[in-house]
Amino acid sequence: MKAPVRPENELQRLAALRASGLLDSPAEERFDRLTRLARQLFQVETVLISLLDEQRQWFKSKEGANVCETSRDISLCGHAILDDEIFEIPDTLQDERFKDNPLVTGPPYIRFYAAKPVQTASGFKLGTFCIFDPNPRTLKPEERTALRDFAASVENEIRATSNLVRIKVPRSPIDRRAPVTSRVSAQGGGVQSARVQAVLDHIVDGILIIEPDGRIDSANRAAIQMFGFRRDELIGKSIGLLLPNTPSTDTTPAGKEAEHWIGRNIGFRREVCAQARAGQSLDTELVVSEYRRGHHHQYICMLRDISARKAHEQQINSFAFYDTLTQLPNRRLLHDRLEHARVANRRLNSHGALLFIDLDQFKKLNDTAGHHTGDMLLQKAADRIKSCVRDSDTVSRWGGDEFVVVLENLGEDPASAAAFTEMMSEKIRCQLNKPYELGEFGEVSYCSSPSTGAVLFYDEEKPLEELLKQADLAMYQAKAAGGNRTVFFDPAMDAAVKARSEMEQQLREALQQQNFTLFYQVQVDADDRPTGAEALLRWQHPEMGIVLPASFLPLAEKSHLILPLGQWVLQSACTQLALWADQPHLAHLTLSINISPSQISDPNFEDIVNTALDSTGANARRLKLEISEPMHEAEIPAIRSKMIALESRGIQFALDHYGAGYSAPAHLKQLPIEQLKIDRLLVHELADAHSDVSLSRAIIALADNLGYKVIAEGVETRAHQDILAGIGCQAYQGFLYGSPMPADEFERALTPSPGGRTSINPSL
Repeated sequence: MKAPVRPENELQRLAALRASGLLDSPAEERFDRLTRLARQLFQVETVLISLLDEQRQWFKSKEGANVCETSRDISLCGHAILDDEIFEIPDTLQDERFKDNPLVTGPPYIRFYAAKPVQTASGFKLGTFCIFDPNPRTLKPEERTALRDFAASVENEIRATSNLVRIKVPRSPIDRRAPVTSRVSAQGGGVQSARVQAVLDHIVDGILIIEPDGRIDSANRAAIQMFGFRRDELIGKSIGLLLPNTPSTDTTPAGKEAEHWIGRNIGFRREVCAQARAGQSLDTELVVSEYRRGHHHQYICMLRDISARKAHEQQINSFAFYDTLTQLPNRRLLHDRLEHARVANRRLNSHGALLFIDLDQFKKLNDTAGHHTGDMLLQKAADRIKSCVRDSDTVSRWGGDEFVVVLENLGEDPASAAAFTEMMSEKIRCQLNKPYELGEFGEVSYCSSPSTGAVLFYDEEKPLEELLKQADLAMYQAKAAGGNRTVFFDPAMDAAVKARSEMEQQLREALQQQNFTLFYQVQVDADDRPTGAEALLRWQHPEMGIVLPASFLPLAEKSHLILPLGQWVLQSACTQLALWADQPHLAHLTLSINISPSQISDPNFEDIVNTALDSTGANARRLKLEISEPMHEAEIPAIRSKMIALESRGIQFALDHYGAGYSAPAHLKQLPIEQLKIDRLLVHELADAHSDVSLSRAIIALADNLGYKVIAEGVETRAHQDILAGIGCQAYQGFLYGSPMPADEFERALTPSPGGRTSINPSL
């Protein structure tokens, strides 16, 4: 652990810290509200205003911390005050300076830390405004801006700390029993003496001397500048001229009321709305003290203009709870509004509803017209959605191109509530379907549509996140159904998602534990002689037994597990191919492996195939990779480059499931394909549909023209084989010749025959 070094101006810095009066002072709401707001905004566990004393760091304000101070030697803030800008540690365990720090290895287990130094007007760094969390992360640009704003707010509070005016004049009879916080004595000329007025004019805060009936007796230069009046325009006028909410002094009873109002404020710091000469409102902080001299007493009102601070706080509040692009409530405020809606519904025995809205094809607009145009669409969509709902409803931006609408007070009858929700959703859909005029001059015309998920809620105690998840699931169902529609949540959706989530976790565990195996299905020529095999993946599930790939490969593709799974298949198949090379009756076989679109699009695909061949010693000329159709035209050049590189090593390529999709002959000619594989669906209906015979004949004719070989999969009867042979197909694969089986069974099924040929053992 590296202890922080001391700044060069340490002595002066400590003197400034002590002069500030902040060390060991009581908690103050003006600081605590900043740390509370920051904790919500940054979503971190702890926020501190930390002051660096000689041997300790002491916390003026703390949110999420149980201690008031720690040793300075282990403080991260001790390092932070050495910088002028934000000091950020994305992951302390990856930083040599902090990975063995007690605050990292023990409570509060700091992993992420960021701080901005807090300094006086003279530039002395008193401490930091810091945030930290037990999870590593990195500040976003807008979060860095917000952290600077919070530190600036603390600095403003420190600089605005009340300067108590203490003037001692001998022989001044001051009543020390009075609750005076600012004592001003006069000598010779009363409180308006030139000497006292000169002192008051040098105070940076506005000072008003007020008579008991509320009349202004004196004003210093700061007060005159703050309110825009001349001194003679204020003297003798009611304090209500500047503080409109103060009782008037026009009558004696009102004068007494003014005195009571002033008296009630003695000794308290209050925020009041003042009014300048031009009529504009000023946010001010008011402190009232009482001054007595014999039987005469007056009140000293100290006023500080906090308009800039209030505006700054409003800006921070807006950043914390509103989306900066659309000015809609963000996720944090949505959670608050949704909880409020649920409480209100329970009280009124009424339903509410959530609409989760996603703009269809938004990414396409972003990619083609640019993010600025996409932002314009989001702003216009937000305005359209707001125009559709009632004032009592909430429209929020969830993120990206997603919006959430909270509909409140829909009545006790669920059918009526659902009908109203559907009507509102349709109203929004129609608005969002109207064309948008985008671009700086409206030159981009764009049409969009929404996919909406809806869910009703009543008095359920389910977590808010559960409601949002249900609406989100329904939205994805709407998108899967083609978009531009509304789908209500059904509990069956949740069950399906949980089942998929559980299977995904089991897939990950199966990959780690290698609970997969390869089965092999023989491929034969026109004389039923084995020429090769296809490697088919099987999952050896501990409870379900052998699971076929159709049950888990789509999920593996969506969850990005297909790449490591495909790599395992390649490695295992090449290992088996190398083993067969040592067995004379199997050495001539080619081995086909299915390659997913994600695999062949992977930039590392070529290296992965070469590594599998090199590490196993398999013969590349016996390896055939089967790719699927259809294929996007834009992908063909990159795929072709990889295929040509691998073909130069001897690897063959086949196009799998041909006839089930669409691949233009022009596209096929660009790829180094050696074989077309007629899809099993066409083969299964050969005996029943003449059109399918014609299609298969056309595929074979196309292959002949392009110089490709043809093999048919899914051949289960001699009738299938006879028809295929009659239209020119001379290679087959299917249950007619053998089912998929483990490697050892496959090897026993293929036996040597006279003349060095291999045949299929009919007994297996």
